[in-house]
Amino acid sequence: MSKSVKSRSGGAVAFETGSLMSRVGAEIERRELGLKDAARAIGVGINTLANHLAGEHVRSDSARKYMDWLEGRTSGRNVFVLSSQAVERDAVDEAFEPETPTPAPETPRLVVDIFSGCGGLSLGFDLLDNRRQFKTVLALDNQQAPIDVLNANARLLGHDGAPVGRQVDLTDFLNEAEFLAFYVDHVAGALRDQGLARDLRNLSGGAFSAFLEAVAEIDRRFVCELDANRSSPRWKTAVAALDRQSLSQTSVIGFHEKLRLPRPTIRAASLPRVLWGGMSAPPASRPTPQDEFVSTAAAEWEAAVADLEAKRDASGRGQLTASARRVSAFVDFIRADAFEGVRDAWTNWRAARLAARVGLFTSIEFVDGLRLLYQSRCRASVLVGGPPCQGFSRIGRGKIRSLRDARVQVHGSAEAGDARNLLFQQYVMVLGALRPEVFLFENVQHFQSAVKADGVEFTATEVLAEAIANMSDGEARYEVTSKVIDASQHGIPQTRQRYFMAGVLAGNLNAAAAEAQHVLNLRRTREVTLAEALVGLPQPQPVEGDGAEAGMDAAVSVTAPQPDAGPYAAWIRQPCPKSGRTPRTVDGHAARTPRSDDASFFALMGPGKRWMDYRADDSETVAELRGVLDALLTLPAATLATLATSVHGEAPGLDRSALEEIRRKVDGSLPLRLLLEQSAQRLGSPHHLLTETYLAKRDGNHGDWVARMDGSRPSKTMVSHMAKDTYAYVHPGAPRTISVREAARVQTFPDWFTLADVALTDGFKMIGNAVPPLLSNAIAGKVALVMHGRVMAAASTVTAQQARR
Repeated sequence: MSKSVKSRSGGAVAFETGSLMSRVGAEIERRELGLKDAARAIGVGINTLANHLAGEHVRSDSARKYMDWLEGRTSGRNVFVLSSQAVERDAVDEAFEPETPTPAPETPRLVVDIFSGCGGLSLGFDLLDNRRQFKTVLALDNQQAPIDVLNANARLLGHDGAPVGRQVDLTDFLNEAEFLAFYVDHVAGALRDQGLARDLRNLSGGAFSAFLEAVAEIDRRFVCELDANRSSPRWKTAVAALDRQSLSQTSVIGFHEKLRLPRPTIRAASLPRVLWGGMSAPPASRPTPQDEFVSTAAAEWEAAVADLEAKRDASGRGQLTASARRVSAFVDFIRADAFEGVRDAWTNWRAARLAARVGLFTSIEFVDGLRLLYQSRCRASVLVGGPPCQGFSRIGRGKIRSLRDARVQVHGSAEAGDARNLLFQQYVMVLGALRPEVFLFENVQHFQSAVKADGVEFTATEVLAEAIANMSDGEARYEVTSKVIDASQHGIPQTRQRYFMAGVLAGNLNAAAAEAQHVLNLRRTREVTLAEALVGLPQPQPVEGDGAEAGMDAAVSVTAPQPDAGPYAAWIRQPCPKSGRTPRTVDGHAARTPRSDDASFFALMGPGKRWMDYRADDSETVAELRGVLDALLTLPAATLATLATSVHGEAPGLDRSALEEIRRKVDGSLPLRLLLEQSAQRLGSPHHLLTETYLAKRDGNHGDWVARMDGSRPSKTMVSHMAKDTYAYVHPGAPRTISVREAARVQTFPDWFTLADVALTDGFKMIGNAVPPLLSNAIAGKVALVMHGRVMAAASTVTAQQARR
């Protein structure tokens, strides 16, 4: 169902009902406002309002303006005055009354976190009830930096076994059985369970041990063959002639990563990270792969090379043209005779590994024994995770589409537009392997929307639900519910909207559907402001250079909040689980050193104001100035010269070329131009933002790319783009952008959570991608209650059955 409001031209702008914008549209109708008047009252552009009413995604900045307008709040119009950091609490504040604690199980229930990043989602589970309810035993990510951070903090949580986090690409697994074997083997080390490790290796007469020995020998021989090829004169000649810049191209890096192929050099080869790699084993006979596996490996190689050749033939402009040229140089290299030995060695290695893996993980005897061992000794109770969201984010789609058109990228898929979209299928594979009692799936809000690419359209939520329904052999059936959750409604100082799907294993319990809904039925609390989130933090360590780690490991003192500061402050300042002490210092409090001209401009920005807010596209004065200049430009050159002499004697300002230049500058960006020119004048050098490209940014064209945060409200959404720049996150009271620790505070990572050993860019990226631990903690409380209820219901059923006997 849809309604409409009148546009500026009198036409109707349709809007969908049942959403925030339906409320806005209804209120516009009730007040009998035209689109222009409504946009002015709300504080958004006319085109923005029309697009939002028509169904375009509403970002957090705009959503807050719509909510303010609907609820009669004003955000302040003076763009030149900074508001005080002091924030009074709401007069009517919902009392914080924790729910009745859920009795803890005898031992914590095991949690698996895939696509984990630095572990924000699983951290909320670990911290519930002082770690008595849940224990994360496995966390997976395909990037090493967040795994290093996760493992460092797992130690602070008290974990003393093998590392919880593992750098693994889920697309490497053949099937559910292989993942299950990986999980059991990992948990044996993580929990220091030597008996579990022994039983796994003894399954099917030691089949798993024999498999590990065979894979180790396959890897060893592959490296030896590569070294033999690298010692040949023709290889050394070919490598010396190779354009070294070609090896830094994203597509070429992706080629090596996809095939797990060592980079070409003349040094000794070393195998990169590979599933089941790094195992120490005595020499063993290498399995002879069947012809079908050799054919499969050869086809995989040729497909990867063909993809590179397609990029070689790509057309593009600027950097894309240079990229294609360098990719072409590498394609010529791998098609040369010197590379034949590498291709043959890789094909045999891949085929032999595939033969060994298929032989074990399709063995009915081994798989049945593995599942019994898993269910009886180390069954996971909860699976959590959120696949990378770039493919579903409206921000990411445009970039991915433009790169796909130029065909210079790694992640390409005709079926899904972006191959990373298909990673949710790997989530289902893991779900089928573990079959936990509860699963939690998180993604961007737009995961619900239809994805269109190359003529193919699908709805990710429907595909996911169908995949879960048809999962594995049908033994595991889940009751599923989903919901978009706004973190700001649950005590998180951030307007972060994310899609969550929760599933509860049905079994013979009729209550599973209600239990699934209960998991996502979170208690609403008052909003926590950005100012509250930043309380106690001093000025950050300045960092020169985005990749530098300098400053991230510096320990800076923090001021304790007031005793009655509320549940958010108590969460942030909770004691470190391992030491039991509340931290007096924090690390990771490093921020990019602003350019002097940027700092000068930041100082002029008001709270909550964006670059686009300083435009004056509807200004009558700007229109009048343009009219005067247009009139002057219609005069003959002789008249202009006479006028200039009579008015100013020697007045170059009335020269036609000078008038045309002034006319070009008089548009909606004039206020920005004046502010930037003033900053430049004070500094004695031109402002680097004073260019036509930047001045053209406006509503609908990344006009929020520079924005000062508002301390009196919850923050805008933390995003991974902060790794590239933080212009959209100017501190609410200082002429600089925020630090990694400040972003972590907004994301509700406790102060004891260490970020000391990570680069600033990686820190911003992983924090921006994370699920706020305080939000996941609220969900964990619901999951614990559901699981306890299931235990009690099962016990009651057994008691009733015994009574009837």
